[in-house]
Amino acid sequence: MNPKSLKLNSTVSMNGLSLFTLLLVATSSLQAQDWAKKMFATLEHDFGTVAKNSKQEFRFEFTNLYEESLHITGVRASCGCTIPTAEQDTIKTFEKGTILATYNTEAFAGARGATVTVTFDKPYFAEVQLQVAGFIRTDLTFSPSRLEFGEFSISDKPRMEFNVSHAGVSDWQITDVRSKKSYYEVEILERTQLANQVGYKLGVQLKDNIPVGYLQDHLIIVTNDLQNQEIKLPVTGKVSAPVTLSPASLLLGIMQKDSEITKRLILRADQPFTIDSLKCDHPGVSFKLTGDEPKKIHLVPVTFNSGLSPQKVRATITAKVNLNGEITLTCPLSATIE
Repeated sequence: MNPKSLKLNSTVSMNGLSLFTLLLVATSSLQAQDWAKKMFATLEHDFGTVAKNSKQEFRFEFTNLYEESLHITGVRASCGCTIPTAEQDTIKTFEKGTILATYNTEAFAGARGATVTVTFDKPYFAEVQLQVAGFIRTDLTFSPSRLEFGEFSISDKPRMEFNVSHAGVSDWQITDVRSKKSYYEVEILERTQLANQVGYKLGVQLKDNIPVGYLQDHLIIVTNDLQNQEIKLPVTGKVSAPVTLSPASLLLGIMQKDSEITKRLILRADQPFTIDSLKCDHPGVSFKLTGDEPKKIHLVPVTFNSGLSPQKVRATITAKVNLNGEITLTCPLSATIE
């Protein structure tokens, strides 16, 4: 046997082993970080075509699916066109967190995109990359830069007006205003035209079907500009109900099989009201209602039976109450059965 040949084979084998080990470590590292990606509802957002100096924000939402608390050590962006903010740094089991991405339409123009990197150090190190894209137009301005309705009661129907200004060709027109949700009634109030500028005044009325909770949406302004036909205008607000339900969500945490836990829902209003029905889309949830007389405050015990199988439970409690008409309220419920 040739010692030189043996040494060469041994070297090749060791190099192969080293390469295999490096690949295995790299693959394991990537797979290990998948736990963090799984928490995010989405990993990318396209702001679309937006106006210069308009206020553009998007929240990347994630949920802690694990027993351990999460900790975020930092967020960074690959481009100054996006300013990221971790709105919470510690997130407990089943709690939600958000990464706010602000699109910098004041300092940038044209097609702009960025990678936002979120770094976790607990329960394990991981980095999640979020993608942001959009196109910022310098020939368009909105006033105000977004429709901020603030907080209002569902019984109110607030209205806002806004102006759109376009610099360039005089035959530029708004042909339609759309939304993915049917919460808005929009009308064109006025159109003005100068030599190289076109202006519009529009009114937006919120409709009766708008749901209780936070409003984060866009109106899509459709124009006759075939190259950039649609422009997004952000819409924000918070719709409050005359009847409130607390807690906002029931986080039951870790439970053993074949066990029970009882929590309490509080339904409250300024005027007496009745509870027409309480239901949950999980069979292990039951309620104890005490009478059907109108009251300003209803305290309702909620019992959850974990059952015999290990599982992660995600369910929704739906309450229908009557206060000058039917109002529907919801409360998410979550638990991990071991």
